[in-house]
Amino acid sequence: MVTIGITGGLGSGKSTACQRLKEKGAVIFDADSIAKQVLQNNLVQEQLVDVFGADIIQDNTVNTSKLAKIAFSSEDSQSALNNIVHPHVIEQFEKMRDELADKDGLFVMDAPLIFESGIDAHFDHTVLIYSTMKLRINRAMKRGNLSREQILRRMDFQMPEEEKRGLASIVIENNGSLEHLYDEIDKLFARLMGE
Repeated sequence: MVTIGITGGLGSGKSTACQRLKEKGAVIFDADSIAKQVLQNNLVQEQLVDVFGADIIQDNTVNTSKLAKIAFSSEDSQSALNNIVHPHVIEQFEKMRDELADKDGLFVMDAPLIFESGIDAHFDHTVLIYSTMKLRINRAMKRGNLSREQILRRMDFQMPEEEKRGLASIVIENNGSLEHLYDEIDKLFARLMGE
């Protein structure tokens, strides 16, 4: 099993790239989805309440929009959230990776903070989906779930794309059409699978 971590800033197209790999038969580990599941863990909730206050709990579950509002208000808050959640996400990833170890194919982690969390050491390859800031903002705005101000604030808390370029073992430019991205992902898949 070849393991890769796919990352990229908000609006870069990393989830679209992962979806294409899934269509080709890759197993995808969506770190954001797993993180949301981790938030329902009682121990995690207790830790979050200690740091962010009881207001984030509603009907015995974490109100993710309230938590996000607080967590993305400062770098320290985001770091505190990551320190609570990331170890659980990494544990789940390692468990799944171990279960798939003797199988053929591609195991992909889709995660925005691969380098920031230090999980990049767990992969055979790290792939950065790279897009210009302007394109990323436009794509993120089209989703309609964050304001421009919220998008820019989240981008401020992420490692600069140029720094990620220097750390990634593979960089895929995503400044063109969807077809171009698919073509690049298809080539990547063929290369990693030795086709």
